[in-house]
Amino acid sequence: MMRLWPVPVVAALLGACGTLGTPEPTAGDLLTAPTTLQVGGRSLRAEATPSLTEDTFRVRVRVQTKRAPIPDLKVTGVYVVTEDGVWNAPVAARDRRDCGQDRCLQGTGRGAADGLHSGEGVQVVVSLKDEKGRVLWLRDARASIQ
Repeated sequence: MMRLWPVPVVAALLGACGTLGTPEPTAGDLLTAPTTLQVGGRSLRAEATPSLTEDTFRVRVRVQTKRAPIPDLKVTGVYVVTEDGVWNAPVAARDRRDCGQDRCLQGTGRGAADGLHSGEGVQVVVSLKDEKGRVLWLRDARASIQ
């Protein structure tokens, strides 16, 4: 009977491994994100404005559709692929806004500007969450750090 006690312990530990969360996406994952996304019968596009001020990097992303209403989505994060790797920042609730007569969502990610340079061309990917909790990625076609 003493030999069986490790079995439940090992099973519990292995079960916990699946709850540790998903790893951060790689640059390759992010670069495969679409530049147009179909959600709820609406075609969505992203427009990013990355800017650098002293030691702070700020990326404002607008997700837009031509026809209202925009689907029920939340901007949850911003990823920026540079020559040196991937920069990311969550989008806090205070940094989320609706815009453009029910045809636009906006979110801003902020963080340290380590290794980033004004004028650098980057790829910006926004992370969106739908009402079912699914995470969707949408990439801006082209952006440069201002």
